[in-house]
Amino acid sequence: MRALCPAFLAVTALFATSHSALAESIWLETGRLNVSEIKVLCDRVSDVRLLGRMQMITSGDDRWRRLSRQELVIEATAMGVAPLDPSRCYVIAHAGSVAEGERRAFEVRDFISDNERTSIFVIGRAYDAP
Repeated sequence: MRALCPAFLAVTALFATSHSALAESIWLETGRLNVSEIKVLCDRVSDVRLLGRMQMITSGDDRWRRLSRQELVIEATAMGVAPLDPSRCYVIAHAGSVAEGERRAFEVRDFISDNERTSIFVIGRAYDAP
């Protein structure tokens, strides 16, 4: 297992530097930003990266995991409204079919941003969607 770690890091570094979109992107942690900066980024979000989607799928109970593996639709990104924190950005997602589906809000922890797009990279806690 230890031998795989340096190899994994090397492959990750090569992948990141060979793909200019990733190499030129800035990773922004919401804990280090003020509310106005978070709002600007939240309004610019164009996608949720694979890591964020996987975090969304694996959160919650068995029912949520089953529904989100069937279908996971990102409905919106927006600043929180009561009962969610208005100073944080959230992703509202719908899992499963319309008839059986469930909605959740996920707090955004980290963005990746470049000149062309802003993406959600890391998702925080899940909440019932307001």
